[in-house]
Amino acid sequence: MAEKSLRNILALVSDVDGVMTSGEIYVGVAGETKIFSVRDGLGIKLLQKAGLEFALLSGRASEPVRQRAVELGIRSVKTGRLDKQRALLEISQELAIPCEQMAYIGDDLPDLAPLAMVGMGFCPANAVAEVCAAADHVVPIPGGKGVVRYVVEQILKAQNRWEDCVREFEVRND
Repeated sequence: MAEKSLRNILALVSDVDGVMTSGEIYVGVAGETKIFSVRDGLGIKLLQKAGLEFALLSGRASEPVRQRAVELGIRSVKTGRLDKQRALLEISQELAIPCEQMAYIGDDLPDLAPLAMVGMGFCPANAVAEVCAAADHVVPIPGGKGVVRYVVEQILKAQNRWEDCVREFEVRND
């Protein structure tokens, strides 16, 4: 992986279904249910604590996604947006971060444009072939199993910030 590209990343933008979830949707009389990885959640909080931004960009509008975004304090959330090129430009403007200083994680055809627009593109191991070919790095983890956390670690390690994150959780003898 080209660490040089990761050193300049100021924001990570992620698709939801197929990246932060397995891509399956459970729909019942009470509504839609999604299963999110808690490791991804901690990764997002670590990224934010390090001063970087995290944004969501999903083709589907979903109440569970909105709730998860609120829970994690994600400032920029675009859902129900199939034109991901335009939506990514809106995120760039909202966060005042150029696309070249963003990383993106996607897994399916609507993610091809954002992957081409950012400084570094990622996809889960089970992404469609076209996305795997377009991504700079295929994460060795399937969607819903910690893909975001993996990418966050790569960014923070490249920026020499990961050890500070780890130290925060180690035993202290104050």
